[in-house]
Amino acid sequence: LKGANAPDIIFQTLDGHDLHVNVTGAPVRDSQEQIVGGVMVVRDVTKRRELEVRTHESLHALLAMAEELVRLPAEDEEGAAARAIESDPLIAIKKVGHNLAALTCGVLGCRRVGITIVEPETEIVRAVAVVGLTSEQERQWWEEQRAQESSLEDNPMPELVAALRADEALILDMTQPPFKDQPNNYGVRVMLCVPMMLAGRLAGIMTLDYGSLDHEYTQEEIALAKAVAKLAALVIERERLLRDRAEARANEMALRKSHRRMDEFLGMASHELRTPLTTIKGNVQLSKRQLKRILDRGKSSDELSGKIEAVQEMLERTDSQVNFMNRLVGDLLDASRISANMLKLSFQPELCNLPEIVRETVQNQRGIFLKRTVRLHLPSGESVPIMADPERIGQVVTNYLTNALKYSAADRPVDVTIQVEGKVAKLSVRDEGPGLSIQEQERIWEYFYQSPGIEVQNGSSVGLGLGLHICRTIIELHHGQVGVKSAPGDGSTFWFTLPLADEV
Repeated sequence: LKGANAPDIIFQTLDGHDLHVNVTGAPVRDSQEQIVGGVMVVRDVTKRRELEVRTHESLHALLAMAEELVRLPAEDEEGAAARAIESDPLIAIKKVGHNLAALTCGVLGCRRVGITIVEPETEIVRAVAVVGLTSEQERQWWEEQRAQESSLEDNPMPELVAALRADEALILDMTQPPFKDQPNNYGVRVMLCVPMMLAGRLAGIMTLDYGSLDHEYTQEEIALAKAVAKLAALVIERERLLRDRAEARANEMALRKSHRRMDEFLGMASHELRTPLTTIKGNVQLSKRQLKRILDRGKSSDELSGKIEAVQEMLERTDSQVNFMNRLVGDLLDASRISANMLKLSFQPELCNLPEIVRETVQNQRGIFLKRTVRLHLPSGESVPIMADPERIGQVVTNYLTNALKYSAADRPVDVTIQVEGKVAKLSVRDEGPGLSIQEQERIWEYFYQSPGIEVQNGSSVGLGLGLHICRTIIELHHGQVGVKSAPGDGSTFWFTLPLADEV
């Protein structure tokens, strides 16, 4: 009575609840200002104190949600997430969802919270978290959710789904139809269903209830629940994106490992094939020389000479096939070097004249494709100096030219042209073959790509789909560019550019 304090006192009622009261008082004095009594006012402030505690807990929970949203995972967490995906793709989302459900209980003061997500591609609804149940009830809840898993489209109450899609919170009285006759294993009286919206899309559903209490949801409470649900949607979407990234990284690592093993195999196979091919080619050449010496002596009978010439023709075909196999093996070896970033180590650049390389290559191909017309168009009276590995540039020209001859009709010419455009030299090979679509032109330079539906007109149809990929790599290592101009039914022009020698 002498002070100005208004203390709070906590009483415990007979049923075990705490009762918060605020006590204030004032003295009653007589005419001589002596205290003869007092007045005491006791106010029940239980609800106010509980509201203060709930507000504090809500702010703490919302802050925890916000921190979860902006937290970046450590590298070891990402590694653990990638490993966990193999056993359960949703395990990380379930962990975050459980934390969010517990925080939501703290924010809203409800008894139970359940969270389900809607898969973006399939709209299948999957449960990820529930809090507020006993261990046995939670086990039963998960079994029910797995059994009831379906898409939004298959939901038996489309009007409820439409309302959730429209970002409407739903208050469902479980004691009224159509829910009254449905199983209610958890004693829920009134349930609040809140949509978890993300960029206008229904990303999930949050449900909460106060058990058997006849709780009346206020507009403020519903607004807070929707805000919490939106924040939860952001956190879960972030976790889903992290999951997708972890999956992509795991797949990328597996793909790299597979490519590395394939490259190791290609390199090994190339070297292993080179040895017997070299031996075969040497024996074929030796046999050809011996047969030639026998024929040059002129002492063989006509019958024997005919047989020798037949054998010589077979050896010529064998030699041609060995050369073809050597080119395939060379492509395999180059592909392996490209993947290992080692192709440039095999380069031996020198000052050379591009027309000379092209003339020699064209002459060689004319000797193979004897009945074909290859027209050569070179700059008149001048050299085209480039700093390059002549063998590698000849390899590119050979690939362009053999493709043009293989994929065009035997009676159609192929044009090979060299032009000087400013500071670069440009070589182009033009054929009158079937041509390429825009989609094929974009993919023709890819590793192991072969255009479907395009038939070989001349020569062997065997190929690995490596030639143009290797050509592009060679030209780019020479600081040049490659390209193709084509249209279906109008032939193709493959080209490359190289800087002139004084511009390197």
